[in-house]
Amino acid sequence: MAEKDIDKLLSMTDSKYRLSVVVAKRAIQLRSGAPSTLPTDVKAKTRNLVTQSMRELATGKLKIGQNMMDEDRFLQDYQRQRQAQLQAQLNAERERERD
Repeated sequence: MAEKDIDKLLSMTDSKYRLSVVVAKRAIQLRSGAPSTLPTDVKAKTRNLVTQSMRELATGKLKIGQNMMDEDRFLQDYQRQRQAQLQAQLNAERERERD
C-alpha cells in the first residue's frame, strides 16, 4: 500500500517528515478509538493502523489538519479510558478477594 500511493501522499504534504508525523498521529488516534473513515471491507483487510492511516489519507476522505481529533481532547479521552481500565482492574481484584 505504501509504495502504491506514496507519491500521492507526499504531494499532500511539504515533506516526508510531516507525512510520517501526520500518519503516526492518526494511527494513535485510531488505536485510541477514533472512528475510521474507511469502509469496513477495506478496514478489515489490515490490522496495521499505520497502513490504515495512510489509506485514509490516500482516499481523500481525511485531509491533513481536518477531521482529526484535537490533541488536547485526545489526551483527555485517553487518560479517562486508562483510568477506567485501572479502576475496573482494581474492582475485579477486590471482588476476587471477597470470594
